[in-house]
Parts: sequence; C-alpha cells; structure tokens
Amino acid sequence: MLRKLKILAVLLAVGVALPVGASTFVAMSEKDLVAASDAVVRGQVVSVESFWNDQHTLIISEAVFEVESVIVGTAPRYVTLRTAGGTVDGYTVEAIGFPTFHAGDRALLFLERDEQRPLGGVHTKGRPEGYRIAGYELGHYRIVNDGQEQIAVPAADPGLRFLRKGGRPAAPQRVRRLEVFEEELRQLSRQQGREAGAPGGGKP
Repeated sequence: MLRKLKILAVLLAVGVALPVGASTFVAMSEKDLVAASDAVVRGQVVSVESFWNDQHTLIISEAVFEVESVIVGTAPRYVTLRTAGGTVDGYTVEAIGFPTFHAGDRALLFLERDEQRPLGGVHTKGRPEGYRIAGYELGHYRIVNDGQEQIAVPAADPGLRFLRKGGRPAAPQRVRRLEVFEEELRQLSRQQGREAGAPGGGKP
C-alpha cells in the first residue's frame, strides 16, 4: 500500500492528473469525452520510448502516433502521447488506469493537449506536440479487424470501476463497429458546434 501511495504522490508532483481512486474512476459518456477533447483521431503508434523523469522518481512513456483520420477537431499528422508507466533498465512501473501503447498498435483516441514539453526523442522528424488521452483509458479504443470489418474495442481494464455522479455504477463501454462509432462521434461534435479537420490542421 505504501509503495502504491508513493507512486500516486509522484504522479501528482509531476503534474499527471489522477482519477478519484487507485482503481475507481469518474465515468465519462461519449458526449463527455468529445466535449473534453481537443481532437478525436484514428491512426497508428509509430514508436514508443520510456525513460525516467528529471527527478528519477517516475517512469514516463511517450508514444509517437501517426494520425490517419481526424474525426473531431483538428490535429497534426504526428502527436506525442505522454502517459505514466513503462519499463526502463528492467524496472517496470504500472500506472493503473493509464493508457499503454506499443509500436504498431492501431487506435481511436480522444486527445487533449498537454502543455508539458515532450521529453523523448522517438521521432526522427523531431518531437511532435504533446497530447494526453482524455478520460484516461476511457479515451482509448483499440482497432482490430474481425476478418470482415474494423472494430473499436475499449482499452479500459475490465477490473476498473467507473462511477457516475452520486456514486452509481456506470455501464461498461461497448465494442463498436468502427465506421458506425466514428459517425456517432461526428454527430455528437456537430451537436456541440464542432467540425473535423484533416490531419495536419494543428500546430506544425
């Protein structure tokens, strides 16, 4: 317990926002996620690098993500995704509820800008501007092919608890047909007065 609390305290110290508990998160609907995001995108992880932070108190991972399609908002062609946890020199930190990425992963992501400067050097063209995943794992859907069509699969650990306001349990996220899910998100963005832009529409 002490070690887990220490890791949570470190996350606060480096400016990584935390959920309400170690394994309990505030539920967010798709409408909430769209409203909280600067962009919703589909694409692929190009590369991942993990390293100690400047204080050598926490392992941080940064993934370079190539944006293939912008569903909501605007985003550059490449973004840096910053998250807690990773493995360095045989030492692993697992940050409960935070997204994890591997090179080659395809995903649909709800993104919000991260003002912290990317630390890694994982992309040969430089360090793309930083983003984090809105809603923690709720904002991360893995894209898989079932042999006939592409499917968006929630990445959230099934062992996590999600509660609505008032403490009521929230229904788990659903596996969705990617094409249908993206159109539903576009409709939500239009209801909020937002439009989608092509990749590269953000900062260079």
